[in-house]
Amino acid sequence: MNERQRGFTLVEAIIAFVVLAIGLTAMGVSFGLAARTDMQLQSHRTALALARSRLESAGITEPLAVGRRAGQDGELRWTETVTLVRVAPEVSAPQNPAARQPNAPPAIAGFWVEVAVEANGGHVARLAGLKMPARAQP
Repeated sequence: MNERQRGFTLVEAIIAFVVLAIGLTAMGVSFGLAARTDMQLQSHRTALALARSRLESAGITEPLAVGRRAGQDGELRWTETVTLVRVAPEVSAPQNPAARQPNAPPAIAGFWVEVAVEANGGHVARLAGLKMPARAQP
């Protein structure tokens, strides 16, 4: 072997460094995108956890009242909307109100509670559920 056939030429070394730089740049972009996606997912999880908590505590920590409430918990903004829901039981009586039975069961009243929590980046977690008022203990 002569001296010219040993090692890499300058052009080959430059090409190898360019390929390495492109690969490292692509990996850096991928890691940055993964980190940003993870932060967004964590933000959405936090908003969903607060929405669950607000929905579960509705009617327990404070009495249910028809209307809309809003608040902020750290960087999360939440709104809670409560509407009254009445479900009338089916009665086989005629449509005439005067002909209704006096001992017909009363309408069942409940509250439809909707909770929306907005996190940074515009992510919104929404949950809703039907809450029944607590019965008075005899």
